[in-house]
Amino acid sequence: MKIKSTKKMLLMGSCLVPSVLASTHLLANNDINLQNTNYCQSSGGGNYEHIAGVSTSGIDNLSSGQSPYTDFTHLTAQLSVGQNQITLTPGFVNNAYTEYWSVFIDLNNDGDFSDIDELVGSGSSRTALTTSLDIPASAEGITSRMRIAMKYNSPVANACENFNAGEVEDYSVHIKKRDTSQLEDMCLSQAPTEQSALADSIPVCVKSSSQFQSFSVPGADSAGSVAITTSYGQGNLTLEARNGEGGYPRPGDDSIRSKHVGNTECVVITNPTKYWTNIVMRGLFKGATIVADLGATSCRKEPGAIDPGNVAYEYPNVNVIIFPFSFSDTPLTWTTDQIIADMETVKQYYAEQSYGRFNVTWEIKPQIVINEPKSKYDADTKAWHQLYADKIAEAGVDMNFPGEANLVMMAAPQVSTINSQAGPPFIQLYHHKPGTIAHEMGHAMGLRHSMSVEGGNHVINSGNDSIRNYGNPHAMMGMGAHTLEEYNLMYKSYFKGWLNDQEVPLISSSGTYRIYAFDHGSSNGTNAPGSIGLRLKSGNGNYTYWLEYRTTNDRYNTNTKNGVLVNIKGYMENESQPSFWNHRSALLDMTPNSKDNSRWAQEDETDAELAIGKSFIDPWNGFKITPIAKGGQEDTANAWIEVKVEML
Repeated sequence: MKIKSTKKMLLMGSCLVPSVLASTHLLANNDINLQNTNYCQSSGGGNYEHIAGVSTSGIDNLSSGQSPYTDFTHLTAQLSVGQNQITLTPGFVNNAYTEYWSVFIDLNNDGDFSDIDELVGSGSSRTALTTSLDIPASAEGITSRMRIAMKYNSPVANACENFNAGEVEDYSVHIKKRDTSQLEDMCLSQAPTEQSALADSIPVCVKSSSQFQSFSVPGADSAGSVAITTSYGQGNLTLEARNGEGGYPRPGDDSIRSKHVGNTECVVITNPTKYWTNIVMRGLFKGATIVADLGATSCRKEPGAIDPGNVAYEYPNVNVIIFPFSFSDTPLTWTTDQIIADMETVKQYYAEQSYGRFNVTWEIKPQIVINEPKSKYDADTKAWHQLYADKIAEAGVDMNFPGEANLVMMAAPQVSTINSQAGPPFIQLYHHKPGTIAHEMGHAMGLRHSMSVEGGNHVINSGNDSIRNYGNPHAMMGMGAHTLEEYNLMYKSYFKGWLNDQEVPLISSSGTYRIYAFDHGSSNGTNAPGSIGLRLKSGNGNYTYWLEYRTTNDRYNTNTKNGVLVNIKGYMENESQPSFWNHRSALLDMTPNSKDNSRWAQEDETDAELAIGKSFIDPWNGFKITPIAKGGQEDTANAWIEVKVEML
């Protein structure tokens, strides 16, 4: 209270002291400028606060001392249509107080600031305020006046107000003409946009994404065409757009897509029939710029090489950065000692899965305690996602771009009913068990679930096939996570260096082939004396069948010991996220509808093996396979099964 009283006394007894430019020794001549323009007068007052700095494109002006009004029109801001960043800094004699800022621009050069949209920026802060100035396309090319008002306690009512505490400064401003042949990196000069609609020819910075960001472009039908360009930043995105019925682009629909390496993409829609064009930027990316040019038939940038997608996990190792979280009323019961013990189990698991060709490391960050009850976020999971993202960022880690061969894992008590889940390269862990960790790490490194083909009474190619999620009950990425079951062979092939062509040969000629159990490997290798699987191409060349001999499973080992399991690669695939592997495995149920799934959804696949004496014919006439015998020492790497292959 004493300080506030001092402030009021200073204001009442203030005198007019001209500002001094940090960049020049010349003082502005206020009277002459006001006489030579039609602009209304506006001024502040007092001697406690003043405008200490204005920084934007073309201007970096520092001043000291209080003046009710200063004419800086010899300084010209160089702004662009769209969003422009400006930093406004207050100065004080002593303690800081909240100051209210208003930035006006005469957008039509009619000598006033009273037209609609001529208040182009505003905000309040006790310290430097960084905000955006929104410039409409109608102002392109003008040179005009910009007025900045800083007022204590409340914003100015209009650009012509005279008030007792604060300062007013005038500048010149030029709105640059747009060059639609070029695309600026907007994230270097502006914050990510909060808008969902793109204005014609105005590029914006896009929020970072681990899945997708969406926009709409109005007025496409009357423009005759729309060209959409993205570029800059990190990551790899796919650009999708559609005009007409159907809303936003969805995986597998007829939207126009641009899928190239990196973030530079181009989509052109000609003869749009609807007012709105809807856009999705899909993938893991940050720092990207997007622009939509109505009436254009070419993009501002040309994309590079076609994106082959995620073809493999390239590294022989992975490091998991673990962030433990607790709430004020709900501590994380997963202690540091338990984390270490469980990660040791996971490390050993991956060493065995890779046959000694992959290493897992980890680092445990200090626990982050949320000084609020968990119930607050049980009721608002969106706020929870934002909170932990902010806390991880404050710790200096970008959870979407943590560096090569790094994953980020957030471990917390379960919030609401959120399940543990992951997508490259981030894990939300609410179930603190080694099997769950190993499963979610698979997702974070780029794998989808191990699935199955549902073809009714057919094994495959029924004409009405579908893909069943979690359809492989035997595999880690299917229903086998809790008991740390083996990765299927096809998914092992995703990790560079885990398998070689001798271990799983591609068969192109008829014969009888012996394969050994693939699920008795260790950190010393497969431990098998021969091949551990076979690959066969479909007759149309589009699909690859992976044959494996699985002899261990806590629930179903007696079934799989008597036949081979077959997963197909490439069938009914349409991966929409560039950060995930192009492929996902689909188990073929060689005994379709043998069980009714009345107890649980994947029960019918528990006897999916092609048993000894039974045959399967590729429906595209590539081959016929028949397991004919098994032998070796059961439940060891020496156990084998022989498969007769007849090429058709």
